[in-house]
Amino acid sequence: MKLIGKFELQDPFGNKKTLSISTDRENGHVSYRLVNNHTSFAISNMQCGWRGPKLPDNTYEYPTNTNLMSAVKEAINGGVYSIIEEKLFVK
Repeated sequence: MKLIGKFELQDPFGNKKTLSISTDRENGHVSYRLVNNHTSFAISNMQCGWRGPKLPDNTYEYPTNTNLMSAVKEAINGGVYSIIEEKLFVK
């Protein structure tokens, strides 16, 4: 798995979290890690409160990492978190 980007998020109460996105393009896997106060845990769409489009679960529909990050951003914007900062490490 290769880390491709991060989102710094904030919920309506001011709590900040970091969402890291990693991919394995050979196998089509996408993994997410949400860190809250230095505690990392697995996530699902339900745990994160995303109501809009779901987080991408594979890379096959996204020709580039930029496209994948745009889909993740759209999913985040459909939920309760706001994006403070976005970083793309690998295009």
